[in-house]
Amino acid sequence: MTSTYVPLWCKSNGSFLEGASHPEELVLEAARLGLPAIAVTDRDGVYGIVRAHVTAREQHMKLIIGAEVTVGAETPGEAASRIVLVAADRRGYANLCRLLTIGRQRQPKGQSEVSWMEVCAHAEGLLALWGGEGSCLVRTGADPDAVARPLGEAFGDRLYALVARHYRDSEVTEEARLRARAARYGLPVVAAVEVRYHDRARRPLQDVLTCLRHEVTLHTAGRRLAPNGHHALVDPAAFAARFADDPVAVARTLDVAARASFSLSELRYRYPAERVPGGLTSSAWLHRLAREGLRTRFDGHVPAAIAAQLERELALIDELDYGGYFLTMYEIVAFCRRRDILCQGRGSAANSAVCYCLGITAVDPVRMGLLFERFLSRERAEPPDIDLDIEHERREEVIQHVYSVYGRDHAAMVCNIIRYRPRAAGRDVGKALGIPETALDRAAKPVARYGAVEEGVLTHVRAEESRGALDHL
Repeated sequence: MTSTYVPLWCKSNGSFLEGASHPEELVLEAARLGLPAIAVTDRDGVYGIVRAHVTAREQHMKLIIGAEVTVGAETPGEAASRIVLVAADRRGYANLCRLLTIGRQRQPKGQSEVSWMEVCAHAEGLLALWGGEGSCLVRTGADPDAVARPLGEAFGDRLYALVARHYRDSEVTEEARLRARAARYGLPVVAAVEVRYHDRARRPLQDVLTCLRHEVTLHTAGRRLAPNGHHALVDPAAFAARFADDPVAVARTLDVAARASFSLSELRYRYPAERVPGGLTSSAWLHRLAREGLRTRFDGHVPAAIAAQLERELALIDELDYGGYFLTMYEIVAFCRRRDILCQGRGSAANSAVCYCLGITAVDPVRMGLLFERFLSRERAEPPDIDLDIEHERREEVIQHVYSVYGRDHAAMVCNIIRYRPRAAGRDVGKALGIPETALDRAAKPVARYGAVEEGVLTHVRAEESRGALDHL
């Protein structure tokens, strides 16, 4: 019997109004339990992996990256299914992100859905864990035969049957059905718990989040709520005991983890290749534009100090391969100039002679004694950040221009994660508890002393106080 295991199906609070723990909390708890790795597989997204990656790196723990993907019904009236996909390598991560993008683009905000054909088309580099509640491999009346064959052909020995146990009565017959089907398709079985929070103390909070997601109260939620608190991370002994009759499925979690070798550390941003005149490289074109801009700035009488600074910056930009980024920003600024749209670079970009010569910024950094290394340095080993202020009445013109030049497959708006303030948190939690609207205003101030909902999760000062806050509501 194996002495440890790897949790392969974990949702953070990035699975909005479903996961009840921060990504960091999942990783820290896994480290505390002595687990060798943990997978973060949020619902239809990879929202929690950056924060999980940072924490895992600090803990010297392996992070496995994946997502629980919603798959649409093949026939009218059939329920949607789901499958957990894990990135085995960089190609797999790219395929996972492409698949999630496809699912998001065609659905209303907050929803995602792909087809089994699309899952199979993006199978390269991915491990597939097929099963769990809601999967067509488990449901009674479902016929997964039509799905099993293309999945098997696409994933080969990277396709597993996922057996999850949460001590529910219905799981006994569901698991028997899944195992029979897995045997029919020749699928190896891997053990799992659908982790929704790092500690069982978060179960009441997860219930509240479920109510908010379905717009019901705790009294009317019914079977939408999990019947128990067995969706937390558990130690190796407890996990082994839960699957005492199938230690091979427990050991197989380690096999899956070993095959999932991808890490975010492998990624490096690749700047778009700008259109440049024939025969020139991006580097040569950037050099030409910067030098021409320098002569224009000083009407042909170029001070030696800024000329030398320009050459030093260009050499470092070439060394770090950031030339494409500067050309992209130049292209956007040039468009604004052509359309008489007010546009100005700001922040640390003003420390750069290259930005000044390209017309991105308006301050001579040498004359002002600004330090270029504050903007870009070899030692800091991170890409530069050029911020553009664009007049708000015409900002949409610039956004549409970027889409038209680079295509919607290569350009996107970056979102902010909105955090609840204490008052709004109190209102929403109060609604889930069925408290009348008039009482929520009186409750908001006391709740503010105890915590706030961050990214859909009530952040507790202390577990005892948080429970007291909910009781007070």
